[in-house]
Amino acid sequence: MKYFSLDYRSPPSGMGQILDTEQPRIIGDKYNMILVDYGCDDHEDPHYVQTKYFHSEQAAQEGWAGPIMPEIIQYLREQGVTHVYDSELSYNYEGADDEQGYFTLERWSEIIIQICG
Repeated sequence: MKYFSLDYRSPPSGMGQILDTEQPRIIGDKYNMILVDYGCDDHEDPHYVQTKYFHSEQAAQEGWAGPIMPEIIQYLREQGVTHVYDSELSYNYEGADDEQGYFTLERWSEIIIQICG
C-alpha cells in the first residue's frame, strides 16, 4: 500500500510523508519516503530520498496548508497514493477504518476540501 501519513508535530518535520509498504523504509542513511512540506522557505530535507515542497506565501502566513490543498491532493494522486493516515481526523470524521485509522485518499480529500471551505 502507498499512503500519506500526516505529521502533526511542529516544523521542521514537514506536513507528512509518502510511504510505500512494499519498499524498504531506509535506503543507506535516508528514509525511503517522500517528505511533503509547504511554506515560503523551499528546502530539501537530507534525511529523505526526496522532498516535495509546495511554495506558498499564503500558506506560510496562515500557518496551514489549506490554500494549497488541491495541489497537494493532486500530487498525492500522481504519486499513486491510495490511503491517508490522519490520526487527528480519524477521531472526528467517519470513513477511516476502525483498526488502523486510514482513510481512502478520496474520502480524506472530501473531508479536507470541506474543512478548507
